[in-house]
Amino acid sequence: MQIELESTPSFGMAVVTLDAGEVLTAESGSMVAMSTGLQVDTTFNGTGGGGLLDFLQAALVGLARKLLAGETLFVNRYTASRAGQQVMLAPAMVGDVRAIALGQGRKVTVQASSYLASSKGVTVDLIWGGFSMLFGGAGAFFLACRGTGDLLINAYGALDEVEVDGAYIVDTGHVVAFEGDLRYTLRRVGGWKSTLLSGEGVVLEFTGKGKVWLQTRNLGALVGWITPLLPK
Repeated sequence: MQIELESTPSFGMAVVTLDAGEVLTAESGSMVAMSTGLQVDTTFNGTGGGGLLDFLQAALVGLARKLLAGETLFVNRYTASRAGQQVMLAPAMVGDVRAIALGQGRKVTVQASSYLASSKGVTVDLIWGGFSMLFGGAGAFFLACRGTGDLLINAYGALDEVEVDGAYIVDTGHVVAFEGDLRYTLRRVGGWKSTLLSGEGVVLEFTGKGKVWLQTRNLGALVGWITPLLPK
């Protein structure tokens, strides 16, 4: 599998070239174009095999991802019948796309809305972020991506990588993904006055050693800017 990233960081798109038999799982609605020979299988956004119990498990996991994590209910699996077939993928929002190679025990935790696609060897599990995350604007669930293969993530705006060794604070609306020995807690910016008047709200404080991927734009801030302009 070969991945080329085009039009980054403003209008990122991934051009994925598959060998015969290779499979790519992608968010529903992310396909821009593809080769005619690719087989497309639409299924629930969850793990599962071919049996009835596996189907029901996949349906429940997919429903949980839709209702609790803000993901799409379905995903598309693209299977190449011969080498050299391509699929082009782009996220719904304008911004960057990044490819991450997983393997050797590497795990990347991704904000649910920032997952774009992954190859067959990557397992994507829904994980609970804690009750406090329900009020933080980042969503109560994350996706733990591990295994061997390629992971595609997307951002609203450009993507920036920050190496953390100690402590680091990120606005909840700008977190895309993180990895390594990092723990996080949700807290206010300063006192109540700062929280209410600074425009920052709440933040995630990461502690430990690892890497955090940030997006330069905040979708919640965009919604807040547009809402007063809508006709009443």
